[in-house]
Amino acid sequence: MMQNSCVLILGAGLMQKPSIEAAKALGYKAVVVDANPHAVCVPFADRFEPIDLKNKDAVLALAQSLGSELAGVFTAGTDFSTTVSYVAEKCHLPKQHSYQAALNASDKIAMRTCFKEAAVPSPHFTQISRTEIASFIASGKLDELTFPSVVKPVDNMGARGCRMIRSKEEFLPAVEEAVRASRSGRAILEDYMMGSEYSIDAVVYHDTLTITGFADRHIFYEPYFIEMGHT
Repeated sequence: MMQNSCVLILGAGLMQKPSIEAAKALGYKAVVVDANPHAVCVPFADRFEPIDLKNKDAVLALAQSLGSELAGVFTAGTDFSTTVSYVAEKCHLPKQHSYQAALNASDKIAMRTCFKEAAVPSPHFTQISRTEIASFIASGKLDELTFPSVVKPVDNMGARGCRMIRSKEEFLPAVEEAVRASRSGRAILEDYMMGSEYSIDAVVYHDTLTITGFADRHIFYEPYFIEMGHT
């Protein structure tokens, strides 16, 4: 292959199909990785490798094996922007986000810490890991918790493992559910903020931020946070 002829795409699900097609339309070879060898978009890849997207070092090894053929690394519709940034940074690809920036944007503890350091208004929070649940209760910290609170996995998305805690009795099952949904076994406890929930889609291109969408999210099924649509 020629220099800068491949794009490494993380994910072979339906949501990655537009990026695979776009890469090929631009004349690149689509090298696609996914833990599922039977993922729906595997047949569209020029080359497919069954690699767990959480395994950033395995993805890096594949990227490095491409050498000068690698033009870029990309994902969309997955939870693995950190793997993309890790690989791009290690391969010294141009215009990449740093790995730390990706962590700050996806790990909820890192994100809230950045908010706090920059004096951005955000809920009071604390971290709790799988191994700290018993000591959290035994130390009396549960008695200091205000209700309602919210517990979330620090490194998951789409409201998976998120739950409102309305009483002490709901604490243990809610936190156990959250840490089970966390790849690192960590959860974040936050004050619950009453009000509407909005989401913003934006694109950063040549250092310019352009907002492309603003949505009022329709959340149902308390104590869970299930989005049933948006306007």
